[in-house]
Amino acid sequence: MKYRPEEGWTTVLLVLAMIYVAAVAIVQTELTDGLHVIPMIAIVGLLAGFALAKSRLPANTAHLFALVYGLFALFLFVGSTLPEGMVWRERVFDIVNRQADWLQKAVEGGRSRDGLIFVIQTAAVYWLLGYTASWYTFRAPHVWRVVIPTGLVLLSVVYYYNGPAPLTLFLAIYALLALVYIARTFLVEQERVWRAGRVRYEQEIWFNFLRASFMTALIALVAAWMMPTFTASAAMSDLLSGTRGPWREFQDTWTRLFSSLRAYPTNTNDPYLDTLTLSGARSVSNTPVMDVIVPRPLPYVYWQAVVYASYRNGSWLMATDALPRLYEPESGLLNVPPSQAREVITHTVVNYLPNSSLIYGASELISVDRPAFVEMSVYQGYALPTSLRSQYVLRLNDRYQVTARISTADAGMLRRAGTSYPVWVMERYLQLPDSISAETLALAAEIMAPYNTAFDKALATRDFLRAHIVYNDQIDAPPAGVDPVHYVLFDNPEGYCNYYAAAMVVMLRAQGIPARVVSGYAQGIFDEERLTYRVRASNAHTWVQVYFPGYGWIDFEPTAALPAQEFPLPDAEGNPGDAFGAERAEERLTPEQELLLRDDEVEELPDFGQDTGAGTTSPLDETAATASGWWQRLPLWQMGLGLALIALAGLLLFVANLWNQQVEGDVTRSYARLAMWARWLGILFRPAQTPYERAEMLSTAVPEGRQPIQQLTAHYVTNQFSPCPLAEANTQAEWQLLRPLLLRKVWSRHWQQWLRLTRCTINRI
Repeated sequence: MKYRPEEGWTTVLLVLAMIYVAAVAIVQTELTDGLHVIPMIAIVGLLAGFALAKSRLPANTAHLFALVYGLFALFLFVGSTLPEGMVWRERVFDIVNRQADWLQKAVEGGRSRDGLIFVIQTAAVYWLLGYTASWYTFRAPHVWRVVIPTGLVLLSVVYYYNGPAPLTLFLAIYALLALVYIARTFLVEQERVWRAGRVRYEQEIWFNFLRASFMTALIALVAAWMMPTFTASAAMSDLLSGTRGPWREFQDTWTRLFSSLRAYPTNTNDPYLDTLTLSGARSVSNTPVMDVIVPRPLPYVYWQAVVYASYRNGSWLMATDALPRLYEPESGLLNVPPSQAREVITHTVVNYLPNSSLIYGASELISVDRPAFVEMSVYQGYALPTSLRSQYVLRLNDRYQVTARISTADAGMLRRAGTSYPVWVMERYLQLPDSISAETLALAAEIMAPYNTAFDKALATRDFLRAHIVYNDQIDAPPAGVDPVHYVLFDNPEGYCNYYAAAMVVMLRAQGIPARVVSGYAQGIFDEERLTYRVRASNAHTWVQVYFPGYGWIDFEPTAALPAQEFPLPDAEGNPGDAFGAERAEERLTPEQELLLRDDEVEELPDFGQDTGAGTTSPLDETAATASGWWQRLPLWQMGLGLALIALAGLLLFVANLWNQQVEGDVTRSYARLAMWARWLGILFRPAQTPYERAEMLSTAVPEGRQPIQQLTAHYVTNQFSPCPLAEANTQAEWQLLRPLLLRKVWSRHWQQWLRLTRCTINRI
């Protein structure tokens, strides 16, 4: 006699499919090598769980066997990924030693770059998922202990994955399988009850039940797919800020202990790319972008994102020799060129942009507490960064800590700075294209002629632009063939921050003063109680940085819509002013500044890893999409899945129609279906009742269907008790009338039961 589990092989296949789909999803991420063993371990765990669940072993003994089996499978499959030259004893010890080393780093706060650790621990998780799925299906039925754990693991993989694999498809398939599995296990339980009560039912009911559950699950998934998405908000983050600590620590610890996992570029929501074009009107919302938590109120600062070096054809571009290098927090501070009169500030940024990568910080940013790709050039061992992008995409409410050096130089210091510019500054930040008009060059010379210092020339240019250009962010784009700087200075003196900054940098460069355009965000609104700057999308801004020998890059604000930055003046005794409200001698530096200013101890730039590409495009900067036809932007795999599901639904409907024709063409099966509907209506037939008495009870519950009910019963009685039974009887006409009536009655009955239950619950509360 062939073995058949009580739950049916359909249940076994559903559990197997759920675990397999979840396991294949983690393989598709390609986060590290060796993940191909995960599905095999999950399936073996499920099969072992099935065997132990069906055995007569006590629960604790079965779990002990499962632990032994799991360790054996773990060492077998994970060990197979190690080099072939190793004997098995060496492989086992290597796995144990790696795990012990990882645990030590976890306790001591170290950083692990061993990708095999992720394979080991993921394999253990999927073995456990496979085993518990079998146990809670075939020994101690508990549907939610099967569906929820595996679903949460799969959901976390889909949520944090940013690569090209369509993992959402796996999540949809899993949800469909899980819903059908829930329906199937419910039917299994009902069959147990029916058998215990010796209730007669159709053995083939499982097919109709699964068909109905599949269609219901499919409709639910399609409805969920079509629903609009709801994005979280900064306000919600404020409400939940008290509960973010443990979760935040977990995320940081995860990044630290699994830093070897592959990071994928993604279509991020970063507002700044490697090109800044002087175009037409702009539109910004008031949506929160980030919170910046500071140790104390700061003088007016900007949250810097991208630095642009060259200007051509109406666009600002990043430095062409800037290459992305991987920066690890334990590498220490970025070895930027030394500068005086700088205050070291550490601040925390809470991100409110989903799928963001840019790291924001007050200039000049010298470290961040998470791995990041630094777009930078190298000059005599010094790092010249232009932007920082997180190695792992920043999710909403993610936070990171940055350290920056804010200038405290006063007006006297900057006037005395002179014009002995480093070579790298002159080569990079004095570039001008031939398209700059003679009128622009003449205007720059006229404005700066009365002044002797670069600082005063910069102030004069700033003040001229603030007075001459009217702020308007709804302007039309400059005409083709006209330089945008000339256009805003002479043809149409209206524009927004991009135009102000571009005009100031071009005019300063025309007079030999190194300057550059910087984009990011203005300071935002300060909350004194929380020591936090709330920065919104409307604070998106572009400003100017001017280089002063010995003091580095200094911010200037030429845009009329924002207050001009005031530089402190030295006091009467010649002491420099203090941008932070305290006196500080010019050469009185913090220990961090002294370390950064030791020119005689300059070391080679730390090795942040191999270049990840050529050119100026960051590996995380994939957001500049080229124009394409509408057919190229269609979600092909979603459309393919939808068409496949529609075709499958049509096939199921066709099969169901054939099945109905067979049932309704058989008198006995047709009458059994009538009895099944009676049970769903809560009508309990007694064994002593005749078919006509039962028909009368059902007709009383569904008076509109009395005629087809009586006819179906008459066919059955004739077939069972007449000396001349019917060879066949087509009852399709009766069922076409009766089926919608029964559906409405069953739905109405369950709805009323739910309402009564709800009222009882409310009354108890």
